[in-house]
Amino acid sequence: MFFGKGRLGPIAVVGNEIGKKVTVLNPEGKRPPIPLIPMALRPGTLKGKTVYFVDVRFMNGDLLLKEMQKAFVERYPGVRTEFRQKKGGYTEDDPGLWAEIKEKAGVMVMAIGH
Repeated sequence: MFFGKGRLGPIAVVGNEIGKKVTVLNPEGKRPPIPLIPMALRPGTLKGKTVYFVDVRFMNGDLLLKEMQKAFVERYPGVRTEFRQKKGGYTEDDPGLWAEIKEKAGVMVMAIGH
């Protein structure tokens, strides 16, 4: 058995009982770097803002967000809240909703499973 480095990465050449050789390439490859995106800055105040509780349709996420919304209304009575369900599944985009949140100077709480 021979281990070495080939043009495409590490290789192993193995001899079998009848003298034939097999070349095996490492399928792992190299992962691209992951760009780090910082979290959004927290607003200094919630005055004049609308807090959106956005459900991405993950199992029972709507129940959690509605309870959070109730607690938020009790704790911050002067702040407006909205509950929304995002269109499509959690991996799909909803540009209309994002534009609405931006337009109303909104703040968003989103529950994503796992």
